Amino acid sequence: MTWWVHPSSASRHVVMRASAGEVLPEALATKLRDERVASGWLRASGVVADVELRAYDGELGTLGSTRRIAGPVQVLSLEGSIGLSHGEPSMSLRALLARETDRGLEALAGEILSARTIALEVLVTALDDVALERSLDASAGVWLLGGGAAGSRGAPEQPRRAAEPERAPPPAWSSALEASEHAETRPRPAASPAAPGVAPAVIPQRPPRPGVDLDTPFPEPGDVVDHFAFGRADVVKSDGDRLHLKVHKDGRVREIALEMLRVSRLADADDGKRHFKLERRM
Repeated sequence: MTWWVHPSSASRHVVMRASAGEVLPEALATKLRDERVASGWLRASGVVADVELRAYDGELGTLGSTRRIAGPVQVLSLEGSIGLSHGEPSMSLRALLARETDRGLEALAGEILSARTIALEVLVTALDDVALERSLDASAGVWLLGGGAAGSRGAPEQPRRAAEPERAPPPAWSSALEASEHAETRPRPAASPAAPGVAPAVIPQRPPRPGVDLDTPFPEPGDVVDHFAFGRADVVKSDGDRLHLKVHKDGRVREIALEMLRVSRLADADDGKRHFKLERRM
């Protein structure tokens, strides 16, 4: 058994409360950047509305279709890890939700993709001496922490509003921005020199996400696929690395992530449609 372990000995807590009308997760990511939180853990509770929720689908080996819950629901528990993706704060919002209905109490659980706050309080534990990356685990099909390095001193300053007082960023944010310089092509401010006698930490490059071979034709709307779990299906929509399939055997439309599958071209179907095989990556 292999465990990935990364100790941290410097932490702080940030308490936040969101007013009505904030959109998650974008608003939360903005506040994490403002507070210089590169890695850590968050917990929250309150009331949100118009939630887009996804739960794990064992047949797909990743999160299943998105379900929209209209109206307000109570957040009994919400938590998730905070890490870096291309030098920017990335987080999971895994929640247990509840509401009263005409059928009694209803409980809902899953990962929040989007929600509008009504009132939400958040406790963030920031780990200021590490900069941990989050990436898609190929075997589990969910985003998890993995890899990371100790932060270094001398972070480049981020643009701030003129009226806002200057504040020295924690060491972990230095590492976050160093990682961003390598991960993205757009220019970034150069890092300040490290303190004498302190070697700057090197954050490993984010491993490339598994995906479809660019030399293999990509399934498009109107094509036919044979999915390893659902069988024969028609492609009704393509969102880049995700497909919406109408399954022949039950008529349901399912959303799948191609990065978790191996795509191969087959002989065209009898009606002349392009035909693909979708197998699970091992």
